[in-house]
Amino acid sequence: MPGDGGAWMGAVVLTLGTVIIVTVIVQLTAAWKARTSLARENGFRELAEKLNAALANIAESGKQIEARLASIESRLAVIEKTLREVE
Repeated sequence: MPGDGGAWMGAVVLTLGTVIIVTVIVQLTAAWKARTSLARENGFRELAEKLNAALANIAESGKQIEARLASIESRLAVIEKTLREVE
């Protein structure tokens, strides 16, 4: 039986070593997933900010176009009135 004690101890050490290595791998994988998830979320956040800025620019451009169109419509009305008076 004295020889069995060394083999048993070796098996325990091997098992504990395996458990520790697996635990470290699982924790490293979880940390890597968290980092990639955070990076992806930051990318989406930046994209959303750019989209909001682009939408604000589009809204401002729309307002400018509406103002120009109103100006053109009023000038066209004056031209039409003048043409009717000339006829």
